[in-house]
Order: sequence, then C-alpha cells, then structure tokens
Amino acid sequence: MLKMLIIVYNISIQEEVMDLLEAQGVTCFTQWPRLVGRGVTTGPRLDNDVWPGANAAVMTVVEEEQAGKLMLAVQAFRDEIGEHEGVKAFQLPVEKMTGDI
Repeated sequence: MLKMLIIVYNISIQEEVMDLLEAQGVTCFTQWPRLVGRGVTTGPRLDNDVWPGANAAVMTVVEEEQAGKLMLAVQAFRDEIGEHEGVKAFQLPVEKMTGDI
C-alpha cells in the first residue's frame, strides 16, 4: 500500500530535510518552497515585518514500509533539533494514483 508523506519545515533547515530524504532513499518528491502559517509551538511565520520567517514543504509517495522508516527519521530529527525549529510530518493513505510510483 502506498503512503503520502507531507513534511512541513522551517526554510532554515532546508538542507537538513533534503539530506534526510536522501538518506532514507527518497528520490521523487514535490516541494513547495515558501509557505506561511502558524503552528502550535512555533508561532506565526508569515514572512512579513511583524511575523518574519517562512516554512517550506515536501511531499513524497512511497511504499508503506519506507513511509514508516521515514516517519521515524523525521521524528528523530525533530527530537534532535527541538520542536521550536519546526519540522512536522503527516502521513496519509494513497487510494489511487495515475502513472507509476
């Protein structure tokens, strides 16, 4: 079964997140390079003078086993850097997909 992972993170840790994906064998992904929003522990990142900073996100679709390993790796990275730096992963089932993985 396929799983979609969406990883949202502070743009300041872009390189580390890409390294994490590569280390986990993720070769295909879609990236949103600049997002704004507000998290529970990170507060607003609205990319303006009042609330500086922005996030990015990357989405990948992988087999269930790889998804589990990737989720564990993201959690370990989050534990290492602290929740205030901002990295969070979401896992969703993929019911249908056109083309190949």
